[in-house]
Amino acid sequence: MSQREAVQLESGYVLHHRAYQNTSRIIDFLTENHGLVSLVAQGARRPKAAHRAVLQPFVPLVFSWVRRGELGKLTHLESQAQAFDFAGKQLMAGFYLNELLLRLLARGDPNPEAFSCYSRCLTELAVGRGVERPLRLFEFQLLKALGYALNLDHEVDNGLSIQPETYYFFELERGPVVCQERTEGADVFFGRDLIALREGILDDKKSLEAAKRLLQRALRLYLGERPLRTRMVLSELFGRGLEL
Repeated sequence: MSQREAVQLESGYVLHHRAYQNTSRIIDFLTENHGLVSLVAQGARRPKAAHRAVLQPFVPLVFSWVRRGELGKLTHLESQAQAFDFAGKQLMAGFYLNELLLRLLARGDPNPEAFSCYSRCLTELAVGRGVERPLRLFEFQLLKALGYALNLDHEVDNGLSIQPETYYFFELERGPVVCQERTEGADVFFGRDLIALREGILDDKKSLEAAKRLLQRALRLYLGERPLRTRMVLSELFGRGLEL
């Protein structure tokens, strides 16, 4: 029999919820110190449930639970701050973050760095200065938090620093290799764009496009062939004109 776990006043967010039995929900939480945790919120689907309003994505929470095995029971819940008031592209960007975390994080594996990346990105999205830069930085930082950091410091063959005016072919899980001739292609990147991603600058359209191209390739390597539902929904609702 597995050992009983009791956790008090942990910080976290709702990533996803689904119906369970007649009146309850199973909530997938991202927690600061316990990774992904699935908990039953008893009675959460009742119209007058006490915590119905706060058991939603993008609300900073403090909560407690007891657990024996993979599925636990929520025992205490309170909001830590006001919900992030997202709409439109911000809202879809937030759901994209949630789906990435659910697909890439191991359940029950503590990852405070991933939690910090998520919290920062929600704050940046709330500022309302666009979604592209916060999303690209989140993807980059999340890969690092998961142990899949991209090598944007040096060439893999000789250890020389990346030069801004040089073109590089980027080998996933290895890093950049100098292109002997200027070449266009999905795997080729200008040095200054790799440096911009490394330094978190991404202040122009070209660097953002290059970062998106590289990070989507890297994420596909770890996500596998199953597409992200958030991207599919965006494609159906808005066509190719609105992408994350």
